[in-house]
Amino acid sequence: MTHISNESYIVLFIILFAISTAILLIVSTSKTPVPAWGRYLDVGLVFLIAFSGFVIHQRNKSMPRYDISHQFAIYFFPLILLGMWIYRDALDFNILLPGIAWRIYFFVSILPHAITLWKLE
Repeated sequence: MTHISNESYIVLFIILFAISTAILLIVSTSKTPVPAWGRYLDVGLVFLIAFSGFVIHQRNKSMPRYDISHQFAIYFFPLILLGMWIYRDALDFNILLPGIAWRIYFFVSILPHAITLWKLE
């Protein structure tokens, strides 16, 4: 059985996260309904993101530094709110808010574990 490195899981997590966020932004700015396959693709990506995030969390045996997530949140949240305010006429908040909420929460939760694992190898 092959051993997948910590960096591979972290890169996979970031790539899947970026694709899922891009789909969310496309869907929340779309003027027409999204095809059914787009929803299924996003749900599949959610499961893969959750799996890779839980693997990263479980592989980190040391105590992570949560100040990194705090610093990330301090700068990232106002930027997101500013972007939502600037593009408020083009966004469907019924789609955007729940999607962005869980994505940010999960990303900030996994970030300290991922950074700790990356530094270990």
